[in-house]
Amino acid sequence: MHWFTPRSGSIRSVRRARTPAYASIPQAFALEKKYTRMDRNSHSFKAPRSFNNARYCGFAIGTGGKLSSGLENRGRATTSSKTVRATVIPRGYEVVKSEELSEYAAKATILKHTKTGAEVLSLEKDDDNKVFGIAFRTPVDDSKGIPHILEHSVLCGSRKYPAKSPFIELRKSSLHTFLNAMTYPDRTLYPVASQNDKDFYNLADVYLDSVLHPKAKKDPLVMAQEGWHYELKDMNDPLTIKGVVYNEMKGVYSSPDSLHGRGTVKALFPDVNYAEDSGGDPEVIPSLTYEEFKSFHDRYYHPSNARIFFYGNDNVQKRFELLDKYLDEFEPLPEGNSHSALPTQIMKRKPWRVDQFVPVAKGQEEKKTYATLGWVVSEDSLSEEEDLAWSIIDQLLTGNTAAKLRKTLIDSGLGSSVIGGGLSTYLKQPFYTIGLKGLSDADAAEKLQTLVLDTLKDVVDEGFDKETLDAALNRVEFALREFDTASVQRGMAFLSRAMSDWNYDRDPLEGFKFEKTLNLVKKKLDGDPTYLQNIIQRRLIDNQHRVLIVSSPDPTIEEAKEKKLQKDLERIKTEMSVKELEQIVELTGTLTDRQAAPDDPEAIKTIPRLSPADLDTATKHISRETTDVEGVTVLQHEQSTNGILYMDYAIDITDIDIELLPLMNLFTRIASGATGTAEKDRVKLRQAIDTHTGGVSCSWGLASPVSRGDDGSCVVAPPTNLSLKLYMSGKSVADEAGKLMGLFKELLYESKLDDQERVVQMLKESKSGLESGLVSGGNRYATTRLSSKLHAAGIISEITGGLEYYDRVCELLDMAQKDFSTLRERLEAIRILVAAKSKDLAAINLTADKKTLGAVQDQVKDFVTGLGLQEASEEKQGTKSSDTLIKALTRKLSETDLKDEGVIIPTQVNYVGFGGRLYEEGERVPGSTAVITNFLRTGYLWEKVRVIGGAYGAGFSLNARMGTFSFSSYRDPNVKESLENYKRAAEYLIKADISDQEVERSIIGTISDLDYPQTPRGKGSTSFSRYFTGYTEEDAQKWRDEVLATRVQDFRDFGFRLRKAIERVEDGPTSCVFGSSSALEKAMDEGLQMELRDAFAK
Repeated sequence: MHWFTPRSGSIRSVRRARTPAYASIPQAFALEKKYTRMDRNSHSFKAPRSFNNARYCGFAIGTGGKLSSGLENRGRATTSSKTVRATVIPRGYEVVKSEELSEYAAKATILKHTKTGAEVLSLEKDDDNKVFGIAFRTPVDDSKGIPHILEHSVLCGSRKYPAKSPFIELRKSSLHTFLNAMTYPDRTLYPVASQNDKDFYNLADVYLDSVLHPKAKKDPLVMAQEGWHYELKDMNDPLTIKGVVYNEMKGVYSSPDSLHGRGTVKALFPDVNYAEDSGGDPEVIPSLTYEEFKSFHDRYYHPSNARIFFYGNDNVQKRFELLDKYLDEFEPLPEGNSHSALPTQIMKRKPWRVDQFVPVAKGQEEKKTYATLGWVVSEDSLSEEEDLAWSIIDQLLTGNTAAKLRKTLIDSGLGSSVIGGGLSTYLKQPFYTIGLKGLSDADAAEKLQTLVLDTLKDVVDEGFDKETLDAALNRVEFALREFDTASVQRGMAFLSRAMSDWNYDRDPLEGFKFEKTLNLVKKKLDGDPTYLQNIIQRRLIDNQHRVLIVSSPDPTIEEAKEKKLQKDLERIKTEMSVKELEQIVELTGTLTDRQAAPDDPEAIKTIPRLSPADLDTATKHISRETTDVEGVTVLQHEQSTNGILYMDYAIDITDIDIELLPLMNLFTRIASGATGTAEKDRVKLRQAIDTHTGGVSCSWGLASPVSRGDDGSCVVAPPTNLSLKLYMSGKSVADEAGKLMGLFKELLYESKLDDQERVVQMLKESKSGLESGLVSGGNRYATTRLSSKLHAAGIISEITGGLEYYDRVCELLDMAQKDFSTLRERLEAIRILVAAKSKDLAAINLTADKKTLGAVQDQVKDFVTGLGLQEASEEKQGTKSSDTLIKALTRKLSETDLKDEGVIIPTQVNYVGFGGRLYEEGERVPGSTAVITNFLRTGYLWEKVRVIGGAYGAGFSLNARMGTFSFSSYRDPNVKESLENYKRAAEYLIKADISDQEVERSIIGTISDLDYPQTPRGKGSTSFSRYFTGYTEEDAQKWRDEVLATRVQDFRDFGFRLRKAIERVEDGPTSCVFGSSSALEKAMDEGLQMELRDAFAK
């Protein structure tokens, strides 16, 4: 479940700022399939911004009108623009609007339920990954977090499905490709997706019953569990507060990024609902009453206030047959949905400033100030024309590091990294934000404001040169026509985009019809060279509804909050009568007993599910042709890409010196265009990239080659088994493939390594990002640190992305400022290493349709010839050096101290990790372990750590390649209790009454993970990865067969193995906890032995 909050983060240059550029979608830890780390150098140029962001649980135009990339007639508009499908008009509905969305080959029909007024958007598209969603407009007048708590609570049982958590049962046992819920500042959304028709309607049915008839309305214990409750196990114990949302929000309110983002929205909209926090302020949440909770549901969770969405290739009539079962039993609300209409923030006529404080670690106050300049752009929504024009403006001003406004802020040296950076239209009124984090103090915020305003005035006075404008237009148009929603499923992208208008009673379809609007904007630009400048002048420079929001660091906030909370709780307990205290003791016991009790088998049976017969037994095939071009291996994947070529060039760098590894992230940013090249400064380079391609980037990664046993099956590899690859990646149309490959070579071999000012700035950005991540995502850093004690890949992950990397970045920043020549020499050493390779250590990956693949063969040959790679020899280039790296990693492993660690961070919550080795080198890890992993995450850990413990989430992962395991929790109020629950998992697997039906359910959920939908580009990437690791489709099929064949005994065997691993003394598992000093000290007082360190101590 997600609650989406504005955050101060990196700029995202994408079409349609439907959610803030600084927003993020926090992963619902125990609920998501796995952690996802977005590559900051990703070459993807994502489509509409709403596709990527939301709130908790997310072009520069050629003035001649011609797109230089050759995409004019390659868009989706041409694929089926003449297709006309009959409109289905079900009984009991009236059609509001029906039309073909030719740009995306989809048929859209907006209908209204005659009786209740419920609105339905039915999208028909040839996509088997079907999506359903129901949304309610849920404005708030306070920060008690009612929408957020309801979002959690309605999925805890319903009239038709009375189990304790139908949601988690669906997680365990459906083929869902998406299953979650989101609370926005003004709406709550419940979406599901599946590629299986039967499963899809099962999911939609459970969700409809859950939101309209939740058990939580009759059972106050649900709100107590998911929202908040006083806890008192004994009359003499200290009074405490627990609750999943309460604790989640304590974590959010520990994040300076989140608090600054939240403060920005509050400052911009001081007179309307957005001034309050729909997610809930932890200081206010405990004032929420059960009567208020029920009343909110009565008022807003009604069909008259609902917007319902369907997408995919399922039977349209069946959609309405499902809806009729629910909608027809309701009477309409007298006021319809007018009671949920959102007020308008009246534009102020004088700029103002708001100051607030955010937590930081003690001793880390220096240069930790945030400042954002924000405008509410209009009292009304923007026209589609202006919205698209703003996409171009965003690309020109902040879309990349060479964009005018972003570059000016970066080069100013005022702060460490740019935040905000674009137009946001995810709320009723559009707003624009731009700022910096890492300012020296609050006074520097005024300098930021002056710099931003002066730069905008310069832009209006000077305009944009034709080359820059053409490049920005190409980038925006490429994104529109490609419609690559990256990690977001396309149906979900449609839903998110539609809701950003639909929620405010605007036409949800207008945003999908870009052809007419794009042509209009092109004509405007062609006829008026000041077109974009006039928008900037009117919406920003002349606009006096402007606020400067400043967040200053305060290392005492967290401690002061904790002391105040304890003092308040002591006072509250003192003021309570004996009877009231007895009631709390009784409530605590009743809730704990219910949480610990197994679900009613009859209630579980009500939840619809698939059977093994509904599952595909075969793994999905990805076609691949492997060829040799001038001695370099080329992989080609024929996929439907609409004329776009996706290309990767990879080179093995396993012979790199271990001391150079911490520089790899910096090097790849430079080789992505951050400093320019010998021939082009970074502005001209960006023009070339945006004019000729859809994006180019450099990245690097670990690949752990498969180890095989005597029978050829995959077995646990030696701890030092790994290879390192450097990648150049990009995309273009066929006509521009030569330019794309030319940019690959230019960036890799000619990027400027001597721009000290820019390098210093990038390292400051990295340092700032790590400081934010360590506080808000300590679970990832804890598990990375655990893995660094177990295998070489873990060591590399730690020194290039973990806590140790933070220390290294601080050292590199100091070197860049005081001894830049040494740093430059090390960067040059990496480039020399890359250039001195033989052909057998290189590979090329191509993904495109047949015509495009055929059209680029000559360019690929020319590209390989121009690389200057050495001929392959019998003894592979780099073998000796790679041995040196392996020896260095082996030495580090042997020196590892297997001690439990506590890492102090400024936070109100904890991230508790525990892990070690489970399988030895040469042993086979069976596919049944994936089923058991799913079972632990969605069963045992969900109940013990989340439901009973109050953590926002908990997870278990198993690295089958290395034979290691890890437990972890997210936004956890506990330390010792969670560690004890981890250690008891083995006994649970051994002794629990696990039925064949439960195993079957977990098998289905595991298959859902294996069959996650992929884009054409994603399929090519998967195949490329398998090529490097040696993992075959036969291996994938064997794993799948073992998943399907899992039995109860496999759970028992795994439990015995886990217990043995946990009981090991010499080299057993260790713990790593990121948390507050008070929580860690308390855990040590309770008997835990940990070696403490401050994450940010110098």
